[in-house]
Amino acid sequence: MNKFIEIFGAAVRKAGLDAPGTPVRLADFGSGKGYLTFAMHDWLRAQGLTPAVQGVELKQDMVALGNAAAARHGLAGLRFEHGDVRERGDQPLDVMVALHACDIATDYAMHFGLRSGARVIMCAPCCHKEIRPQMSTPAALRPLLQHGIHLGQEAEMVTDSLRALLLELMGYDTQVIEFIALEHTSKNKMVLAVKRPQDLTPARRAELLAQLDEIKRFYGLRSQALETLLRVEGKLEPEPA
Repeated sequence: MNKFIEIFGAAVRKAGLDAPGTPVRLADFGSGKGYLTFAMHDWLRAQGLTPAVQGVELKQDMVALGNAAAARHGLAGLRFEHGDVRERGDQPLDVMVALHACDIATDYAMHFGLRSGARVIMCAPCCHKEIRPQMSTPAALRPLLQHGIHLGQEAEMVTDSLRALLLELMGYDTQVIEFIALEHTSKNKMVLAVKRPQDLTPARRAELLAQLDEIKRFYGLRSQALETLLRVEGKLEPEPA
């Protein structure tokens, strides 16, 4: 938790949300028992900011538990509600957090963060199922990827690299980092994106689109959820014929 808050605090500062009194609208999808939701709310208050924090959770008993704790401690600007990121209507946000959303739920969470105008997007992906069955093994990699564990690791790397590339195309400085030591959990990867003040240059945008197309061609990929959502909205150029 301390490491997460360290990363969270650095991202909030980099995004320019740290001036005293600044209202910070934050949604934490899949908040569970709310440990990190409470921690983020506490950190924002400790910095002299004005938090408006929502924990969004599918399990109604967890929602009731979180709201009872917030009421018991008189925590203004913190609430929990029942909901699914895939069915969420638009709302303005400054920070979007989704930890361990399964498979393409991570893509829907990222897309929601983009739609909401979030200046910080923090996702810890989980259960990478979409890309692996699509992957054709390039000849040069067949000796490596004949082993199922290596193929799974490669699919995770490709999936999260595509997500990071797409977030960069949408105007974010993006990193894929470790935020929990491997001895605690293998689910230790975070995709962290902070909105850039400047737009991409046309040359850089063309370069990123070419990288996206080349990765898909190399592995024989037909679709990736976040890319599909962005293309439907017209946020990406049509795919090359």
